[in-house]
Formats: sequence, C-alpha cells, structure tokens
Amino acid sequence: MAEAELDVSKLSVPELLATAAGIASALEGNANFPEPKPTPGILKEIASELERAEVIYREERKRVIKAQAVRDSLAETLRAALAQEVEYVQEASGGEVAKILSANLHVEEETRIWPFGSAGDVEELSASAGDEAGEIDLAWDPVPGASGYEVEIAYDITGEGPWEQSGATTKSKLTIERLDNRTRYWFRVRAVNERGAGDWSPAVMKFAP
Repeated sequence: MAEAELDVSKLSVPELLATAAGIASALEGNANFPEPKPTPGILKEIASELERAEVIYREERKRVIKAQAVRDSLAETLRAALAQEVEYVQEASGGEVAKILSANLHVEEETRIWPFGSAGDVEELSASAGDEAGEIDLAWDPVPGASGYEVEIAYDITGEGPWEQSGATTKSKLTIERLDNRTRYWFRVRAVNERGAGDWSPAVMKFAP
C-alpha cells in the first residue's frame, strides 16, 4: 500500500504557499476525497493569512537591514573618533599618567624595571560603606612614586573577574557610586606612573549599602 508523503519542514514560505494552493485546488470537487480535512477553503484561508504576514515580514526586514547598516556605519564613525581622541589625549598630556587617567583612559603597561621603573604595588586595600546608598569607599596605602591609580570592579561571587574599569584617581582613595543595593562587589587597585603600572592588589569584597 502506497503512503502519501509531503515533507513540509524544509519548505520556505513561498514554497508552502505554492504547495497549499496546489493541494487545495486539487482537492476541490475531487470525488476521491469528498470530505477533506481541513477543507480546501481552510487551507486557502491559512495561506492567505500567511501571505499577508510574509509581506509585512519582508517590509520589516528591509527596515531592519537599513537600520543595521546605519548603526554599523555610525559605530565605525565613533570608533574612528575615539581613536582620534586617544591620539589627542596622548599628545596633549605629554605622556603624563595622571592626565591620561583623568580622561578615563588606561595607561599602556611597560616592562617593569623595579625599583627604578614602573610603580610599586598597592597594599592594604579596604572597602567600606559610603555616605549614601549604593556607594562604597575604597582606600589603600599610598605608593611611593605613583602618579595615579586605576580601579577595577568585578560582579561575580568568586572575585576572579571578568574585571571592568571602575575609576581612576590621583589620590589613595576613591568612592564608587551608583551601585545596586545589597549586591556583592569585588575591587582591585594598581598604581601607575610615567614608566608603567604595578601589579593589581589582592581583591577585596564589599556589599553595597
């Protein structure tokens, strides 16, 4: 006995519409199949709704593709502008670490030649509740010869990162603001000078108040 077969899983929408139209037309008035389920009329109704949805989809897809092209173009423009900004900061700062950090930029690490090279390591990093909700005050021992400090934050419960830049300062303290209440945060700090950066301090954990 033969078995009717139709694999619709791999048919595209246009192929589905063509297939439905062909089957509905073949079943209309066909004496071999007096009571088809679903009826040819239902098949045509579903196909008609799908055809309208396909038109809407194609129009929306055109808009998405256009919007994506605009977004990508603007992203490239912004990347170029940021690269130009970095060049300006480098030239205007004269390579002074504190000035570069004040522009919220990282300082490229150089090979350490301790004790005559890059900054030493930060010690005695501590974290305490700030004056306002969502604030954590960080403090550490000043590092001799350091011209600034970089602070990073991590959100995972292990304190092993991933790390993100959280701030920069020329002082041996910094208040981190706009944190989520009752949320655990990890922090680490390193000192920098004109020759490069020291190692990151051991991470400390604090719940934001």
